[in-house]
Amino acid sequence: MVTGFTARLVRLMNEKDSLLCVGLDPALPGQRRSQTIAREYPKRKDENQARLAFCLEMIDKTKDFCSAFKPNQQYIAGFTRKDHVELTSAIRKADAVSILDYKLNDIGDSMESALFHIGKWGYEALTLNPFLGNMEEAIAVAHKHRPEIGVIVLTLTSNPEAVVYQKEAILGGRPLYQAIAQDVRKYGADGCVVGAAGHITEEDISAVRGIIGEDKVLLVPGIGAQRGDPMKVIVAGGKNLLMNVGREIIYSDNPKRIAEKYRELFKKTR
Repeated sequence: MVTGFTARLVRLMNEKDSLLCVGLDPALPGQRRSQTIAREYPKRKDENQARLAFCLEMIDKTKDFCSAFKPNQQYIAGFTRKDHVELTSAIRKADAVSILDYKLNDIGDSMESALFHIGKWGYEALTLNPFLGNMEEAIAVAHKHRPEIGVIVLTLTSNPEAVVYQKEAILGGRPLYQAIAQDVRKYGADGCVVGAAGHITEEDISAVRGIIGEDKVLLVPGIGAQRGDPMKVIVAGGKNLLMNVGREIIYSDNPKRIAEKYRELFKKTR
């Protein structure tokens, strides 16, 4: 079944002729050694306003070239409801979908609480960490929200440690990432997060696509700063690919130009 989130995302990808999702990771100066928001932003009233202003500027600069924005909860922690609503409203006005990279993972009551707030904040979808085994419940609660919240499940991630936990581990006679993909299909999630890093092969991507079907979304991080190969993803990933690029765009001297470059690269490769 195609959900309202998936249908809207696919429509926007077709209308804008873009597979690009821009990752919003507004790191404060001192939060890490490099790639942080410019010093001018923290001169504003507070850290929330600094990070929000940065995100809004990135949305304005890149909106013509992308179909989605993915704010990372690790970088916008502390946002008030008003901040979240301003962010998601700007994304909607930019004719793009908002995906909160939340990695939701908890017992049922706690997940329901998180989804309550995420819905109030205005996000159209979120990422889900399936390793507590509550995927079915989380998807059911998210899809009952009005408006509905899409769910994209961490399946095979770009970090090197994923090889041990997601590929070498066996569940039901198959690699764990394939078992997760089976549950994505079984429980009606909207798609999978599948990275583009070196340890992820075309065969891995094809296996996930073959299990979940063509109607689901593949959200693909690991391109850009992590040097993942978009070619193998596009060759093996089928339809409904959403290619995430974050730091290489938002911390560049010209985010607009780099976003356009990636949109054209994905179009040419496709």
